[in-house]
Formats: sequence, C-alpha cells, structure tokens
Amino acid sequence: MKVRTKFTLWISLAALATATIFSLFVYVELVEEPYRLIDRELTEIAGTVFNNLAFSESGDEAHLRHEDRHVQRYWLKIIDSKGKAIFASPLTREFDIPFLEDTQAYFIKKEIPLTALWIDPQDAKKLEKIRDDSVRFRVLMLTKNFSEQKYTLLIAKPLLFLDLELQELLTRLTVGIFTTIIFIFILSYFLAGRILQPLATINYKIKEIRENSLDRRIPLGTSKDELYVLSLSLNSMVDRLQHSFFRQKEFISNAAHELKSPLTILMLGQEEMLTKRSSGHLRLELEKQLSTMRRLSRLIRNLLDISRLEQDENCDRELVRVDALIEQVLEDYRDILQVQNITVETDIEECHFSGDSEKIIRLLINLIDNATKYNTETNGRVRIIARINKGKLHLTIANTSQEIPPADLPRLFEQFFRVEKSRSQSFGGSGLGLTIVKRIVELHGGSIAVQNRDGWTTFSVTLL
Repeated sequence: MKVRTKFTLWISLAALATATIFSLFVYVELVEEPYRLIDRELTEIAGTVFNNLAFSESGDEAHLRHEDRHVQRYWLKIIDSKGKAIFASPLTREFDIPFLEDTQAYFIKKEIPLTALWIDPQDAKKLEKIRDDSVRFRVLMLTKNFSEQKYTLLIAKPLLFLDLELQELLTRLTVGIFTTIIFIFILSYFLAGRILQPLATINYKIKEIRENSLDRRIPLGTSKDELYVLSLSLNSMVDRLQHSFFRQKEFISNAAHELKSPLTILMLGQEEMLTKRSSGHLRLELEKQLSTMRRLSRLIRNLLDISRLEQDENCDRELVRVDALIEQVLEDYRDILQVQNITVETDIEECHFSGDSEKIIRLLINLIDNATKYNTETNGRVRIIARINKGKLHLTIANTSQEIPPADLPRLFEQFFRVEKSRSQSFGGSGLGLTIVKRIVELHGGSIAVQNRDGWTTFSVTLL
C-alpha cells in the first residue's frame, strides 16, 4: 500500500472517529434536554390539574372544578393511598400504565390508534410519515398531599412527534458524518499528494541517476526542511559514488592501456621466433603462448571498449545501410562459417537507419561471433532477420545451440559471465562481448532480449 493511501486512510479514520464521537455527544445532549423539558411540563400540568380538583368530604372521589383542556392531551390518573383511582383522563380508557413504585420517570410503548391521541392541527401533516401505531410515552410519577391524605399522580405524554424528529436528526447526523468523511477523504488524498510530491520528485530523480549519468543531482528545495536534508544526503552519496565510479573506470582504462603496449611487443617477439626454425616441442610451446597472448589482447581491447562506451552518453548518428553492414560482417566470417559447416539463413530488408555505424558494426560482430562460437558442433544454423518499422531497427540473430539454464539467461549481459567457462575458454571468450552489445543498444535508446527454446538461442535487438 502506498504512503499516500495510508496517509489518506489514517486521516479519514481519525476524522470518522472524531465526527462519530462528537455527533454522539451532540445527539445525547439533544435527546436529554427535551426529556428534561417534558418532565418539567408534566410536573406543571399534573400540579395544575390536581389544584383544579374538587374532592368529596371523604376524599374518595374528585372532579374538576373547571374544564381543563390539558386533560384531553395527556394520560393522567390520580390514585389515593388505598390504591383507588379517584380521577382519570379520557386517554386512560385506551390502555393502562403499570405503576412502578421505585421509578419516578420512565418510558413505555403501547399499540394504540393514532385517532385516540390529541393531535395539534399544525402537526397533522406529520402523521403521513408515521408507519405504525406503536407510540412511546414518557411517564412521570408524582405525589401530592391533601387533607392529610397522600395521592399519587401518574401522568404520561405521547412522544410521537419527538421520536419522529429524533429519528430525522439521527438520519441527518449519519448522512452528515458520511458526507464529511467523503469530503475529508478527498481533501486528505489531495493534501497527501501535495505533501508527498517532493518525495515523488526525489524518487524520479534517483531513478534517472545511473552509472552513465552520475553527474545528475536532486534539486534542493527552498525550504530547509526534512526533505531538503534528505536531498542533500542523497546528493552527497551520489558524489561519493561518482568519485568511486570514475576512479574505477580510470583505473581499468589506464591499466588496459598500459598493458596493451608491452603485450603487443611480446606478441611480435613470439611471432618473430615462430618464423625462425625451431624444434617441434619449442614451437608448440611458442604457439600456445602466442594464443594466450592473443586472448589477453582481445580481453584488453574489450576492456578499453567498455571503458570508452561507459563514458559515452550519445551516439554519433548518421544515415547507414544496416543491411550492407550485415553483409560485410558475414563476408568477414564466411571462411569460419564454412569451416564449421554452419548454414546462414537471412531475411534482410533494405534498412536505412540513423545510428552510429562504428558501434552498430561492433554490435553485429559480437552477436554473429557469439552465434558462431556457441553453435552446435554439427549441422549448425544461424538465422538473421532485419526490419525497419516506424523508424526503429528490429534485428534478430538466432543460432542453434545447447540449452541454456533459464536462471542464466538474464545474466548473459553481465561482465565476465559465461555459461560454460571451459568451452568459452577454449574459444577465447572473455565474457565481455554481450556486455558491449547491451551498452551499444542502450546508447541507441533501444532494448535487447534473449530467448532459448526449441534448440535455438535468439537475440532480439531494437534500436531507436
């Protein structure tokens, strides 16, 4: 999971938790406050009705002195100390409310027709939103004393529209929370992208820095924050790497150059001694030494080529006939191919390509030389295909060969890597030919791939 996604999720989860806790707090406060107001209202209504009662001399019966409209709106029952109801509102005929001695205020739910309730004309339209006859009541129990007798008042108010409003409030809070979270998610994703943009730039610049482009550096920001320190540290590390790479390349180039001259002198001496008469055993030893020196000379030449190619960053491009270059290289290898009884199959179009002719020749020589050396011992075949498509050169050079282990295929372009060290040694291979090929392909901005299947080793090259 990317850092940007993690950052967005953590911020969104934190916002969700905060919004949920805050909304619950607000909801609880909004719910508790109406209940406190209702309890105060019920207390006042119960007191008003009780004060409006006219009691008989025995106190067993009571009736209202004056008509009270509140009696129609509430469930009200007054009980004397003997448990006898001395007064009840009309709503008590619809249902009964249990008497809980230890509880002063509580809720009860009853199934009653809505027509039995008093509905304010202003709230009549809200009845359309109610789907059932289940009504919740807030019940309050009070005690009053009159003529040395204790009376218990049970009064209840239907919470029909309050519950409806609380349900709408809960729905709005839920929608608000999710809307806020979506907004925060989008905003945090955008902000995370802005915050992490310098890191993406640093990562992109680091990917651009390779062994042949160590002179590039990460641009330093204007604000000297943690990213500035990180960029500075990475640039310092690249400075050290560049110094080490240049010292290494300089050493290889100088060493190869210094070895080339004395080795040439030794080879000339060996060849001069071979031209003179010598005994059979001595001549054989001189030929072995000369062969070894020639292998060493090729190795030194390859090292010089790699050193020069690694220091190059561009090609000296010119319009070349790639098909003519292929024919030229095949002509140079014609005798070797005949001696080894290798059949060459070509499918070459007339290829006009803008590239470095010297480097392309070296690429062709290395690939064809590789296909010749590591071909099958009998009835060997080499297949060469060249095409130009949309300005790109597509070159395929394949040869019959023994099976190469799949794990070794990606390593064929590594320096000094050889699949069969003993066989490569007998053919004079140094393990640098394909490394040079890959570098030439990179300088042309192309790509190279190798496959080994059905007894064929195929190198596919694309040059841009």
